[in-house]
Amino acid sequence: MSVRWWSYGFPMTLGIVVFGAAFLIGLALGTSTRRPLATAAVVLGAFVALLVSQTHAPFEAFAVFALVSLCGFVVDSVRETFGLLIGR
Repeated sequence: MSVRWWSYGFPMTLGIVVFGAAFLIGLALGTSTRRPLATAAVVLGAFVALLVSQTHAPFEAFAVFALVSLCGFVVDSVRETFGLLIGR
């Protein structure tokens, strides 16, 4: 066993809390629009792109932002389509 199993506990927990908070802030901003998941994905994508840009990789940061935002738009579109199908 090369790494102790408890050695990443606090940093991992902190990362989950920070990313969860960014997602919840995006959802809070998205409640004023009619697309909360898309807005949350754009906010989360911008946050992750900011973290990636700290490594001096601007193209990768743009790619991360585009992929996370696109996934959010797709999920929001699926949510809206499912809502129309079940009659909500």
